[in-house]
Amino acid sequence: MSLDQILRRRIERQFLGGERAKDAIAVARRLSGVHAQVAASAQAAVALRTATADLDRALYQDRTLVRTWAARGTLHLLPAEDLPTWVAAMSTRTRETTGSWLKYHGVTASQMTDIIAATPDVLGAEPLTREELATAIIETTGHDDLREPLTQGFGAILKPLAFRGLLCSGPPRGRNVTFVAPRAWLGDWEPVPTDEAVDRLALAYLDTYGPAGADEFARWFDLKPPLAKKSFARLELTADGLPADAEMPLGGETVHLLPAFDPYVVASTRQLDQMSSGPKSAVSRPQGWISPTLVVNGRIEGVWEERDGRPVITAFGRLPATVRRALPEGAVVSRD
Repeated sequence: MSLDQILRRRIERQFLGGERAKDAIAVARRLSGVHAQVAASAQAAVALRTATADLDRALYQDRTLVRTWAARGTLHLLPAEDLPTWVAAMSTRTRETTGSWLKYHGVTASQMTDIIAATPDVLGAEPLTREELATAIIETTGHDDLREPLTQGFGAILKPLAFRGLLCSGPPRGRNVTFVAPRAWLGDWEPVPTDEAVDRLALAYLDTYGPAGADEFARWFDLKPPLAKKSFARLELTADGLPADAEMPLGGETVHLLPAFDPYVVASTRQLDQMSSGPKSAVSRPQGWISPTLVVNGRIEGVWEERDGRPVITAFGRLPATVRRALPEGAVVSRD
């Protein structure tokens, strides 16, 4: 496959071509999760791909979506039915047992063990704020010095709990986030064998973002590289590195203004030198920020921001008239 064919196929597989998704659950499943560190970006990413994008209803009423730390340890929206598979694969992560991780986050190995053991006793279907959860864990473990690590904004101490299926996001309480126990909130589940879980997620990733190698999958997911290599050795793949039964839609002409952290771009940060007409630094910025992008036929042709209610696009080169006509009304284009 040529690069042009690969990019056009990715556009079609990600509901950015001729096909739109049935609902937000279908989007989250096809994309192997929707990046949700920034709520507005997640909403925009889903809305681009389906007319049915009521995320709050899916998350907190129907409970068909779940918000949790997932790929790369970042917040994602996942189909609730798929959470057991994700938990089985994420449970292979053991970074929180290493001395450097523990020291950096201000906890000891015994404290981390006690936090993990206490969580099922203190967290259920009733949502708890971060402060309430910290208080409950401290009262149960007797570790009075855990409040600061447990309540810090990025949730580093809580992520290992999410990876084990002990914690996920509950409905917000005003401006406060809350947490619930997934098995109480969504219903209990049978454990999924680890190899089966990794293989499922690898095939889903390749079908949407491929072709890619085991190292790219390991980086995208945050999986130990040896586990990714063993999985790829078990999979039945084509010569192009796609699942044997992968669909091959190439699609037509497409022009999109993708939001910040759109999965199309996030999953391809290692390939920006090939798929972007401009500098990688304009798209993948410091501190992990992924810019909103102008994508034409799968290629990144610029970045954009909203000013006074309209998109202002910084193009990496001259945009053809057909592309300009496809932009939203009122869009302003400048050259980098």
